[in-house]
Amino acid sequence: MPNTDPVVDSAATLGSLAETARVEAEVPVGFLAAITKGQAGAELTEMGELADAGAVGFTDDGMPVVSPGVMRRALQYGGRIAVHCEEPTLSRNGQMHEGAVSAELGFSGYPSVAESVMVERDLALAAYERRPLHLLHLSAWESVQALRRAQQAGIPATGEVTPHHLCLTDEAVRSLDPNVKMNPPLRAESDRTALIEGLRDGTIGCIATDHAPHARHEKDVPFEAAPFGVTGLETSFSSLYTHLVEPGLVPLETILERMSSGPARVYGLDEPRIEVGARANLVLIDLNAAYRITEDAFRSRSVNSWLLGDTVKGRVRATIADGRLVYAA
Repeated sequence: MPNTDPVVDSAATLGSLAETARVEAEVPVGFLAAITKGQAGAELTEMGELADAGAVGFTDDGMPVVSPGVMRRALQYGGRIAVHCEEPTLSRNGQMHEGAVSAELGFSGYPSVAESVMVERDLALAAYERRPLHLLHLSAWESVQALRRAQQAGIPATGEVTPHHLCLTDEAVRSLDPNVKMNPPLRAESDRTALIEGLRDGTIGCIATDHAPHARHEKDVPFEAAPFGVTGLETSFSSLYTHLVEPGLVPLETILERMSSGPARVYGLDEPRIEVGARANLVLIDLNAAYRITEDAFRSRSVNSWLLGDTVKGRVRATIADGRLVYAA
């Protein structure tokens, strides 16, 4: 994602990152470049130059492209555009989902309509320009319905959902744990149910972690003072297997497809397959293994996980990336 320091909004920055990944990364890495300079939403980046430098798509990640005109011009360019849908004058300083729980806790609310109105706007622009559009980390019932209608109308739109939005609701915020504070926020059970149904019926074509690491001191503050964001990469399969597959809410095959082939299709990558001559990108999973999520279990430098202290099932035992064993447990 381009929300680094500096922002990935120039070919020089992208080239430097790609070279670092080529030398140091243990798994194949692709980069999305920013839609607008500095992710400020005002001026488009040199998208053609960035595409030539290897960007697989464009996004302002956690920042919405507020201007409809800028968003339209980005779509006209024709690259793969992924958007965080948020109307900031509606979300304002919301700390969590606007609903009964936020009212009880006294936190300012971030309503679901702040997401869905931007989903509707961006889908309308994509339909008008006849361009593909990918919707990042959907969280609301209304957003799923809008995406389903767009797909039925023939708009080449896709969407993704995170493990935490599939597994949790705003009831989790009663713990006041800053690790359940994210953007978009955890929403109501009706929203979670809609996300699960969208995943099952194919409206939502992929699962993405929205992995957002934070230093310990950033999250070790009262809930309302904490930044948005939660880790999720290392625990993604186990959380979904435990909360969705084991209870019978989503078939295992669907989870596996939405974590592999689904994302590959969205970004025009080769779909993973097991056959002679194919690139070996494989994960070995022990479905019977249960383990407790503790801070010392993470390879990431950040431990801001919503699963700390929980016991989950379905452990990754090995990862083979581009033909090399890069992880074994």
